[in-house]
Amino acid sequence: MIFAELLFALAIALFFTVVFTVLGRRARRWPSVMVFFLLIFLAAWAGGVWITPVGDTFLGIYWISFFVAGLIFALFLETATAFSSRRSQARDDEIRREENLEITISMFFWILLLALIVAIIIGYVHLR
Repeated sequence: MIFAELLFALAIALFFTVVFTVLGRRARRWPSVMVFFLLIFLAAWAGGVWITPVGDTFLGIYWISFFVAGLIFALFLETATAFSSRRSQARDDEIRREENLEITISMFFWILLLALIVAIIIGYVHLR
């Protein structure tokens, strides 16, 4: 069961990564594509574990909860990165502020990554 859910989350993350890479501005930056894929994968998996199952099953898995969690998180990430990609001609103090913002976003990324992994583990230990 865990392996099947992992595969569903993987497929959904791959689907959303391809869609948002083709439609978005990520195609030129492969590291951001990999980060996007990893976050969508973990969010879809955690959402599929924690959200109440709805809809039909496919191979014994309620796939709609995985899909909805991945979609919501993909839209959130795409919206957040759309604003951060706009850069203007910056002076020294603006450059320092942008560097501090990058450090903050990096810390947020690692905390979010850890929280999603913990949510997946607790979901399997507690709910199953």
